[in-house]
Amino acid sequence: MAFDNLISKFKQSTKQAADQMGKSTKVARVKMDIMTLAGEKTRYLQTIGERTYALFTESGDLDGSALKEKIRNELNQIERIEGRVRDLENQIADLQAMVQSEGADVTDATEVKDVSDAPGAESGASEDEKQQQSS
Repeated sequence: MAFDNLISKFKQSTKQAADQMGKSTKVARVKMDIMTLAGEKTRYLQTIGERTYALFTESGDLDGSALKEKIRNELNQIERIEGRVRDLENQIADLQAMVQSEGADVTDATEVKDVSDAPGAESGASEDEKQQQSS
């Protein structure tokens, strides 16, 4: 019976570890998506800077309404990116919370009783070792 319990706990722990690894992998993928979006946002910000400078050099002044018209698309894209990043960060927080809550259910291997010490358990020693111990 104790051996069956040990095997059952081992199977459960292995399954939980695999589930947690899968969630950790998903977190890593989502973080990569966030990094990609950050690069995209940087490109839009660079374009805004270039268009602002171009408008300034053309007119010698910055007209707010003309500038806003020239960079409207980039501003909308940056807002879209920031919303998507917030969604992804929430997804990461949810996944990490699931990993932590499931990790609490895993039994530490040091808590499992050694079945070889149980009465009637096989010692695992060979017949020669048993004879030497009894001599």
